[in-house]
Amino acid sequence: MKKEMSNKKGERFEFGLLIVVLTISISLLSFVTEENNLTGLVVEESQKTQISPILLEFNDVKSISTLSAGNYFIDGDGIVYWTDDDLKPAIAKIHFLEESQKNRQIYIDAEGNVGYILEAIKENE
Repeated sequence: MKKEMSNKKGERFEFGLLIVVLTISISLLSFVTEENNLTGLVVEESQKTQISPILLEFNDVKSISTLSAGNYFIDGDGIVYWTDDDLKPAIAKIHFLEESQKNRQIYIDAEGNVGYILEAIKENE
């Protein structure tokens, strides 16, 4: 009777050990293939800035003073881009813009004041 019990305990241990080894092997394989970019996903980078599907929404330019301090660009459609970063992510959408506020670079200081960046006029040589 004792021999039968010891054999079953040994089989359970071997089965459990086999499960653990398989789990570790699969996990290691997934980490190795992810690091080597063997996932099969091909992505082409676009030169255009991607617009995030979730944008903060503001009624007018004055209301964007709640954004963090930094430099921004407002395009003709009212999309606000953060220009302090190389990626220039879209972060907000302004619903009402006057014509003079479109395609303008702005800055927001630490107190929340919104200012326009004046561009120097280049002389033709």
